[in-house]
Amino acid sequence: MNRITKFAAALALGSFVAVPAAYAAKDDKKKAEAEKPVKRNFSKEFQKAYGPAVAAFIQKKDPVAAAALFPTVEAAILNPDDRYEAGVFAFNLGSQMKDVALQRKGVNLIVDSGVAPANLKPAYTFQQALYIYNDKDYATAATKMLEAYNLGFRGSNIEVQISNAYRLQNNYPEAINWLGKAVEATKAAGGKPETQWFAQALNYATRSKNNEQILHWGKEMIKHDPRPETYHDALFQFQRIADLDNLESLSVLRLARLNKALMFEHEFKQYVEYADARRYPAEVAAVLDEGFAKGTISKNNLTFSEIYSSAQKLIPELSGTWAQDEKAALAAPKGFTAMLTGDALLSFGQYARAKAMYEAALAKGGIIDREGVDQTDRALTNLGIAQTHLKDWAGAKATFAKISGAKRKAIAEYWLIYIDQQMAAPAPAA
Repeated sequence: MNRITKFAAALALGSFVAVPAAYAAKDDKKKAEAEKPVKRNFSKEFQKAYGPAVAAFIQKKDPVAAAALFPTVEAAILNPDDRYEAGVFAFNLGSQMKDVALQRKGVNLIVDSGVAPANLKPAYTFQQALYIYNDKDYATAATKMLEAYNLGFRGSNIEVQISNAYRLQNNYPEAINWLGKAVEATKAAGGKPETQWFAQALNYATRSKNNEQILHWGKEMIKHDPRPETYHDALFQFQRIADLDNLESLSVLRLARLNKALMFEHEFKQYVEYADARRYPAEVAAVLDEGFAKGTISKNNLTFSEIYSSAQKLIPELSGTWAQDEKAALAAPKGFTAMLTGDALLSFGQYARAKAMYEAALAKGGIIDREGVDQTDRALTNLGIAQTHLKDWAGAKATFAKISGAKRKAIAEYWLIYIDQQMAAPAPAA
């Protein structure tokens, strides 16, 4: 019987779910201890039933005959060691026959025996959870997966599996929590988290209407997957939540434009409304040109065509007064006029001149509008945007860091993510 036991144990170690690296022995001595065969005490009844089944499987190489004998083996179980050995046999027999029901029976017997080797129990428990998950009993599966996790199992992206089990129960907070653990575990292991995890977490946050989580995962998503589509989703979710005024929203839309993340007609409409052709005609015309070129909006749309025509007419008029506007702004005792002049220049893409005006405005101080509202954060935001376009990354980061108001500070966080990405990007080939 000892020969049969050793064979079955060897099969289990070779065929069953691989033991995760986290369980690998730290040195040869510990490894040798872990691999020492465990002395089992089988009942005589079990040995009598088990011998023919093993002989059919191993010696006769007839798994069908062995499977036919297994109910007799199972009926003869009298103690935990019997149960464990029967489970190992059933799992390996089921694996060879591709019989999932028999594999599952084997795993259940192993776990229920209570005498599985400590280093394999977490993996057996996780496998048991997967069978339950496939039955669509997600609540029980989640509980069993947590048991495996708490036993120390860290393979098979268990954190993601747990997240899925909670998501299928519509428990979005826990689904998000476990995706977060998956991200942390992957980073800690020196790996790169899957990009879809961030989009999934954002989706779950949106479904649960958790604004804090929406903003967090939107930013994490663009940090790890900076495509136009992800920038689009993150920025427009933020804009929806943040309760911004038109000019604050324009700062968000400018970043979306920079990342080619304006994707729908209503977004172009919003952009030109907030920029206002009477105020920033060159920017409005440029944005519409981009929309026309992409085919997202059409010149046949009367609203867009009229706005475009109006903007084009105003461009020469407003651009013709830059020199005198700059001179007047520099002569003014307070900084508000210089900021407005900077805003006009920024909208025309005159980033170096706009930067000079914002710096003058901030040096003068007193950037107070007609309603008595301090617009220092607006000047800082737009200075940071000008510096970003000038590729003065360090200067832009320093400027955005000075913003103190909650809304514009939140806007600045997205610009800072973009700047960090540009700083990390490889230099273009010569």
